[in-house]
Amino acid sequence: LEMGERVIEQTQAAVLALVDGEDSQAFRVLDREPQIDFLSLDADEEVFRVIVRRQPTAVDLRIVLALSKIADDVERAGDKAVRIARQALELKEFSTDSGCLSDALRAALRQLDEAACCMFERGIQAVAGFDVALALGIFENEPDLYQASNMARKLLGEQDREGLTPRQTVCLLTCAHALERIGNHAANIAEQVIYVALGQDVRYRNREILIETLRHRGY
Repeated sequence: LEMGERVIEQTQAAVLALVDGEDSQAFRVLDREPQIDFLSLDADEEVFRVIVRRQPTAVDLRIVLALSKIADDVERAGDKAVRIARQALELKEFSTDSGCLSDALRAALRQLDEAACCMFERGIQAVAGFDVALALGIFENEPDLYQASNMARKLLGEQDREGLTPRQTVCLLTCAHALERIGNHAANIAEQVIYVALGQDVRYRNREILIETLRHRGY
């Protein structure tokens, strides 16, 4: 849970560096990256310790294995935040104008950031109580994530109108993809929450059918 909270902070700081050109925020993200890595190592060690000492079975084993996968997704989401911070610094390096992003592009990136962070925050909340309803809410938010991602890509595809160089466009596309992947990691976490709560592996289930089925059951 602490890892998840830190990842959200890292993502928001990285996007602030990207959109508003605040270098200090990008450097903060890079400086704080090891904290998440250390927490990830601690989580792996604790999983190993529990399996060796407790030899969990049934639902207990399911919880331990799920938390191991969740910790991996959280750590990888943290890596995406670092990638955004690095691209923000590179964008600044290749830019002669601190305001190189148009208002429309700034708004699109902020919307994508909001969608990804909202999903990820819900994912962490869902883990706290293995809450199926919150997990389903993450799946329901996926269309908003993809819509925001597509809008950012559409604007970046019109680089001549945006006044961006090819290198700047690559930096921004990398950031947009990283934000979308953070939302994807949140969806992976939601799948593990449902796995623990209901004992069902829903990784390859149709999202719409899954949502309808579980909502019908009262979740």
